[in-house]
Amino acid sequence: MRIDLTSIAVLCFEKDREKISGIVDHLKKRWKTEIVFYHREVWEELMRFDCIIAYIASGIVIRGISNFLKSKWTDPAVLVIDKPMKHAVVLLGGHHGGNEVAEFLSHLGLEPVITSAMEFGDGVAIGVGFKKNATAKEILEAISKALEECKLGFQDIRLIATVEGKEDSDIVKVADSIKRPLFFVKREELNKMDLEETKARLIGVRNVAEGCALKFSRSGELLLRKKVYGGVTVAIAR
Repeated sequence: MRIDLTSIAVLCFEKDREKISGIVDHLKKRWKTEIVFYHREVWEELMRFDCIIAYIASGIVIRGISNFLKSKWTDPAVLVIDKPMKHAVVLLGGHHGGNEVAEFLSHLGLEPVITSAMEFGDGVAIGVGFKKNATAKEILEAISKALEECKLGFQDIRLIATVEGKEDSDIVKVADSIKRPLFFVKREELNKMDLEETKARLIGVRNVAEGCALKFSRSGELLLRKKVYGGVTVAIAR
């Protein structure tokens, strides 16, 4: 499933601009892409991008970006292209677009090197809507009740998704506790979907739970339409 990447920075030394121009042109077919030239203070500038592709040594990247990393759920994806331009190595954010970008670069002959430990397997997508002050316990209990209605368990979850803006909420603790990928879907992506309008319109979204579940479903089948458990809304899709 395509991830909600909207901006990519290709980082290189100024002398390598022409060498990586083909990569930049290829990426522009799908994403907004900019070339950024390396300098010592470049890392803070790069954090505004969804994905960083570096054509510089991996050691420079790791030492430079480490002080700006905050959370695996919100940090940009980071890839390094080796000097001979034969490999695209995913260092960070494999499940948040890095793996997809590496695979897209394979069209140019670069071999993707996927370093994430857990790829998407079988299971269901859980869409969750909640007030920002909802606790991890409340969210977990709601998901548990929703799974029970579908005769499923936490082991059947493939991923969890909610709307953007919840990056600092307890949904992060939930994902960490059950060890499943967590995705934040952009409002405009949800509003493009053919969904029943709900109370989520108050925050500028037609439908959070069902939209988030369906966006990452494999078959587009809703096993559980949005259902409210306390202050948490859950939908499940396969």
